[in-house]
Amino acid sequence: MIKTIKMDCDEAIDYVRNNVKEYDDLELSYNRVFTPGEVIGIDIEEEKSGEPACKVMVQVSSDIGTTVDLDLQELKDELVEVKHTPKDSDTSTVIVIERCENPI
Repeated sequence: MIKTIKMDCDEAIDYVRNNVKEYDDLELSYNRVFTPGEVIGIDIEEEKSGEPACKVMVQVSSDIGTTVDLDLQELKDELVEVKHTPKDSDTSTVIVIERCENPI
């Protein structure tokens, strides 16, 4: 089963902070990049500046098995879609990013 919801980029990052755990499947679409894989690490500790953090380490689903570190706070203006499937679950949540406005 797939549940689709619409959020802005900040709400999507909050969703990742609160719901994504190690070994979950995560597919991120941002800019012109698609990164599907298994979460092998997540860091939601506050930055030294006091800003909230959301960094995920993903083992990319590919023959090479590359691991990438993604700072969602840095990518938030480029996020298009996030698909999350918890470990041992057949239910996925697809988050379609409605808008993400840059302050001028």
